Amino acid sequence: FAASLVFGAFVGILCDRYGRKKCALAYCGFYGVSCLTKHVNNYFMLLFGRVTGGIATSLLFSCFECWMVSEHQTRHKFSSGLLA
Repeated sequence: FAASLVFGAFVGILCDRYGRKKCALAYCGFYGVSCLTKHVNNYFMLLFGRVTGGIATSLLFSCFECWMVSEHQTRHKFSSGLLA
């Protein structure tokens, strides 16, 4: 959770800079790496897997929601006041 705490502060900036789709794909990559490291018997590799899992969690809980709100506003032209 510490990696999610540190990285969570920068996820919104990264999503705005590089795009939500690329960040969603980055989530898939980080989560895949995190899952693959669970099968290794090396402590530092397991620690690396926990860090990538934290980064993936930060992307999961911010990138997809930002993408949904953005698509909602551009496709349906609803007021942003409805989302507050």
